Amino acid sequence: MTESSGTGVEALLREDIIPLAASTFVTVFTGVGLGRNQARNQVDKELARRFGKPRGSDSYHAFQAVVHQMVLVWEQARIASRTPSGPLLLLPDGARLLAASNPVDELRGLLPR
Repeated sequence: MTESSGTGVEALLREDIIPLAASTFVTVFTGVGLGRNQARNQVDKELARRFGKPRGSDSYHAFQAVVHQMVLVWEQARIASRTPSGPLLLLPDGARLLAASNPVDELRGLLPR
């Protein structure tokens, strides 16, 4: 997993979404069992660890937009899904991605063309 060169929302927005989604998925879902829930705030915490906490309303909303985009990527790849109550659910393809030697390539392969 590579760290961003720089911090803050500007650095987060410069990241390519697929590698970011793959590396965040692996970090957030490692140790979560198949069909088990993971709190969505764990995604926020991981991105804040890597890029710093967003400061100000505009930064917060930009940060949250990236989080939502990653969740949509995960849902398109069928590796995780939002549940009606809010948490994210680890799906079978997600468990396979966690075991992949190259999660970025695995995620790209799972996305619809």
